[in-house]
Amino acid sequence: MVLIELLADLHVNVYFALGTAYFLILSVSNVIWLRLSSRKPKKTDGGLVSVLIPARDEEENIGRCLDSLIGQTYSNYEIIVLDDQSMDRTWEIVTTYERKYPQIVRVHRGKELPESGWTGKAHAMQQLSELAAGEYFLFTDADTIHQHDSVAWAVTNIESHRVDFVSGYLHHELHTFGEKLIVPAMYLMTAFLIPLWLIPSTKRPGLSFAIGQLIMFRRTAFEAIGGYSRVSERISDDIFIVRELKKAGYRAIFLDISNYVRCRMYSGYGESIQGISKNIFDFFKYRPVFFAFALTMLVIFTLLPLYLFLIRLLAIDVQAPATELSVLLFFLSWSVTLYDRGVRWWIPLLYPVLFIHLFYIVWKCFGKVAIGHGIVWKNRSIR
Repeated sequence: MVLIELLADLHVNVYFALGTAYFLILSVSNVIWLRLSSRKPKKTDGGLVSVLIPARDEEENIGRCLDSLIGQTYSNYEIIVLDDQSMDRTWEIVTTYERKYPQIVRVHRGKELPESGWTGKAHAMQQLSELAAGEYFLFTDADTIHQHDSVAWAVTNIESHRVDFVSGYLHHELHTFGEKLIVPAMYLMTAFLIPLWLIPSTKRPGLSFAIGQLIMFRRTAFEAIGGYSRVSERISDDIFIVRELKKAGYRAIFLDISNYVRCRMYSGYGESIQGISKNIFDFFKYRPVFFAFALTMLVIFTLLPLYLFLIRLLAIDVQAPATELSVLLFFLSWSVTLYDRGVRWWIPLLYPVLFIHLFYIVWKCFGKVAIGHGIVWKNRSIR
């Protein structure tokens, strides 16, 4: 109670209201950008596109992915699949596609992951780039499903925006309640932190964003920075490689791809927690105290106004006139972001539970970094 009264006396609730007003402005402007900036796929021919797919234990997904990529409206493309030391039927499945579509599909077995210096996905992506002949490198995950014009969309947008790198939000399928609860955490960056419309117009590496489910490079830019060797030890290789591109003076853009590619990122609650954890863990490896503090403050910033609001509803005499406004503005900003991403109407209401989970994940990752432990993803230990 003393803490609540102190916050009210210091008018901290007013700062909460101002901060959440900024969140609303940012989320609305990002939604407008996503709605208006994507160009419709018009390019049906041009430079060779190498569609590059790393696949590790993807027997449940790789067939659907390849089926969706066969018969694209863009005529000049190749598909290269790298089986990254899979322990299931992935190799058996991809070789059937190579036999059926020898003119367009090539498959390769990946090399053993070095004991140090590389994460699994970055190692696979680098190998794929060395096998590719294209003018453009289009990396996509094995669990994505493409419309027939997704390659044309990528070429159209990299050319029409005159950039060297394109990524964006796919349509993310959320099948279980656990996925609906946890996976929306991936939208935090664009809801509260990054103005997407500034990414192509500024050279600042920190103002960049990417999601590795679909990213396209111009080959010249990719090779100029040394490819994935520049981010060989990063788990969030997608975010850090676009930063390297911008450091080198190249231009990037982040768009809406949801009409052209879809994906189910994680299967269920446990895998969703593990997947979000691996990306947070990557940031913590390098600046653990900073990220623990920053993400904890974000959680407090989002949950404390709600707590104050509930206290007022219980008729406890606390003078915090801006508290209701803070809760409303935050809820609106989060709802706008999730509505744009096509999630069900009731999912924004779960935000207190999501942020409590985020708080748990943050400090769990901080603890693992502090004691030198790693996490396991795709049957590989990441430290």
